[in-house]
Amino acid sequence: MDSNELQTVFRCTSFLLSYPNQQWREGLGDCEKELQAITQPQLHQPIANFLLTAKKSDPEKFIQEYIYLFDFGKKTNMYLTYGNNGEQRERGMELLALKTIYQAAGFKVTDQELPDYLPLLLEFASIANLSSVRTVLGKYQSQMIELKNKLIESESIYHHLLEASILASSQIEEEFSAEGSTL
Repeated sequence: MDSNELQTVFRCTSFLLSYPNQQWREGLGDCEKELQAITQPQLHQPIANFLLTAKKSDPEKFIQEYIYLFDFGKKTNMYLTYGNNGEQRERGMELLALKTIYQAAGFKVTDQELPDYLPLLLEFASIANLSSVRTVLGKYQSQMIELKNKLIESESIYHHLLEASILASSQIEEEFSAEGSTL
């Protein structure tokens, strides 16, 4: 397992899951360059598939699809604790715990997004140590899988990004499990 490669996956998917405005479009080339550092085909190919389609898409149509999926889609929003807790008090406690994990790892969190916002989680995963990444992504793996499946049902190309992120997260878990079994 190459941790730099996994963190590149998280960095690219975090960026690509953000709002697809003009600045996002301009960053697609940078993401393609970073993608070259990912040698594992099962990690590289889903992101490459997404980029190929995104680059060919009509920008306005792409934005409308993003808004429909992630801003108005209750089952496809990117707030990973929402599906479990909705707006209940338990969610607030879970968000606070997540923010504490970020801060303990030295990740600066702003109040612009809630800490369970998937692009933010993936941004954290792109810079944090693998133990912290394992803690956070491991906790939300099932929600990420559920979101990926909903995106497949919606025939959205965004499922490719979840596929790569989930696989990268699984590789971290496998590495820790293998290390633990030899201790």
